[in-house]
Amino acid sequence: MLRLQTILASAAIAFVPLTNALADDALPPFDRFADRCLDRGPQYDRAAALAHRNKWPSLAADMVLSILPLSEPVAFDGWITGAGSTAPFEALVVGRAMVGEKAVESCTMAFAGTDAAGFERSLVSTRAARPSGEQNGEGRIRKFFTIERDGLKEAVTLDLPIYPNGSDEVLASVVAEQQTEH
Repeated sequence: MLRLQTILASAAIAFVPLTNALADDALPPFDRFADRCLDRGPQYDRAAALAHRNKWPSLAADMVLSILPLSEPVAFDGWITGAGSTAPFEALVVGRAMVGEKAVESCTMAFAGTDAAGFERSLVSTRAARPSGEQNGEGRIRKFFTIERDGLKEAVTLDLPIYPNGSDEVLASVVAEQQTEH
């Protein structure tokens, strides 16, 4: 009986990362962005550990750089987080850079097949994001927001289609001063 309990306990421990990843994939896209990037601020090391634990495939460097919101990163990485070939494209990209004298980190998620209007509503209604500007492009709009948490400001950017249709490509980024744990 003790041996069976040991085997079951070992199996439970072995499958915890898988169940966490599957449970995470069941969350709506905004909630995945909030969990991986927004709620604790961008954390390069945490994202890399999550990618390693979930065995996400790496994203090509040129693709990472095209998604990354930092112009001169000192470090960057990215992973494909969508599960299976039938799932819409989804990626997580992180980076570090110096902006003036400050070290910053970024965390970005790219989603396909997402409700862009709902994503933006969730950001504004659940995170008290204040609009700080926008920039129109060809077929897309970049919307800039500021979130203040614990006395620190975070810059959030949403890259959305001008005319969302409910199954959109969404690029969501947060950039903040790098926080060191004591």
